Amino acid sequence: MAKSIFPVPGGTWAGMTEQQVTTARNAAQAALLALLNGTRPMSAGYTQGDGGRNVTFAGASETQLRNNLRELNALLGVGTPRRAMRIYFR
Repeated sequence: MAKSIFPVPGGTWAGMTEQQVTTARNAAQAALLALLNGTRPMSAGYTQGDGGRNVTFAGASETQLRNNLRELNALLGVGTPRRAMRIYFR
């Protein structure tokens, strides 16, 4: 039986339990979908009687989100198919 890697021993996700890693992966997937759908604003503004306000968000790029998802999926053992078996004749 394989030994559990939770809590994660080191790296970016050190100390996280399996449930926390799963929650982080779900949040990363939602952020990627929002970015790809264009529903995640990069800047927002409004005007009041005394002036206007403008806020700009520093969002993650698609590449950063995809790499983040790969790391989380690897920790959870999702999306890492076995390598094809090859037969070698000698």
